[in-house]
Amino acid sequence: MTRHLPGWSWLLLAVLSAWPSWLWAARRLGDGSDDPLGIIALVALGLLLWRDRSGLRAQPRLKWLALAAGLLLVAALSQSLLPPLLRGMISVLALLLVILSLRAPEQPWLAWLGLGFLSLPLLSSLQFFVGYPLRVITAEVSSWLLRLGPWLVERQGSALLVDGQWIMVDAPCSGIQMAWVGYFTACALAAWLRLPDLLLLRRLPLVGMLVLGGNILRNTLLVWGESGASGFPGWAHEGVGLLVFAAVCGMILRVIGRRSFDAPALGESACSTAPASVQETFLGTLLLAMVWPLLAPGSASANVSAPHEWPAQFEGRLLRPLALSPVEQRFAEDFPGQLGRFTDGQRSIVLRQVLRPTRKLHPAEDCFRAIGYRVEQTQLRKRVGAEGLQRCFVVTRDGVKLQVCDYIQDAAGQSFSDTSAWYWSALSGRSKGPWLAVTLASPLP
Repeated sequence: MTRHLPGWSWLLLAVLSAWPSWLWAARRLGDGSDDPLGIIALVALGLLLWRDRSGLRAQPRLKWLALAAGLLLVAALSQSLLPPLLRGMISVLALLLVILSLRAPEQPWLAWLGLGFLSLPLLSSLQFFVGYPLRVITAEVSSWLLRLGPWLVERQGSALLVDGQWIMVDAPCSGIQMAWVGYFTACALAAWLRLPDLLLLRRLPLVGMLVLGGNILRNTLLVWGESGASGFPGWAHEGVGLLVFAAVCGMILRVIGRRSFDAPALGESACSTAPASVQETFLGTLLLAMVWPLLAPGSASANVSAPHEWPAQFEGRLLRPLALSPVEQRFAEDFPGQLGRFTDGQRSIVLRQVLRPTRKLHPAEDCFRAIGYRVEQTQLRKRVGAEGLQRCFVVTRDGVKLQVCDYIQDAAGQSFSDTSAWYWSALSGRSKGPWLAVTLASPLP
């Protein structure tokens, strides 16, 4: 039966076998927790496949199809063991191997793999895990450059104190989005030009250097503008960022587009295809990977910590417990700690106790965006009656306007205004738990 299956049907079967990964990706894009840039990478992959459709083989090659089937089975059997993003990466790699089994031999594949990974919703994870270290590097180098002028500059974490004014080097300044666009530009152009893999591998470090240098330059100019010493008009903030962004992309196009190679021609291979009996085995493997997530038992709830006794007072005011909203109840079911909602008569106060470093402690800004609020006017402020900084912002929805401030405090009283900074300090042992994440919301006229 399988000897009559056209080559493209194997790719379709592989896509269907990885349906849990695509469902997770769609949900993550739909809940507002990640930027939908991956759709652009998917469109680029679709255009590349359409361009090369005439060179696809009628039957897949054995070794690539075998590896793809094995990876899809691993992704299906590891639903409760591996995080969704890692399973998504395995699924993307499996699909690339199926494509390789159908493409002519000696064709570059590294750029296709890069586009596949970039199609996943990974920006928020990258921002959480590597965003803070990148912001620290950016802030440190920016402080060196700013000290060349007449300003007094100090760095505290990823924030800069410029002539007594606190300026955040926040998530957009980490360069994660610029890196995504930079590497997408590099991979898309390399795939279109059929740039040899070794040549692309040699040029990718230069792409990283261009992104890092461009982000440091952009951040330095923006901090200079925010300090008030530059006389920048309000629109110049976005204009400077876009100008540097465009310059970096232009240089990446120039680096990747240098034609110092001959593009290989598409053609049929003399490699043998899989016998019908082996193809039937692969088909059975793909079908097993497709149905296993439906048959496997669901994972148990991660929230197994003992009940926590919340304080009776907060900042000198009595606390009155409030019922959790349906959204908060769903969040608490999978939160590795305890969550409580209170009021002191003037403010709504959400307390989250955390016992270990976790990715599931989301910044308050992300939570408000996910439930439809518009977030603006983000700034750093000193905590009231305590050492440390807190992140404050204004949220609006359906005529409701709130002033929100949040921070994380460890057992020694040290506070963090940045969730990623807390994660790295907790993971390295510089901050000891348990930790208390505090979100204060006050109504505004």
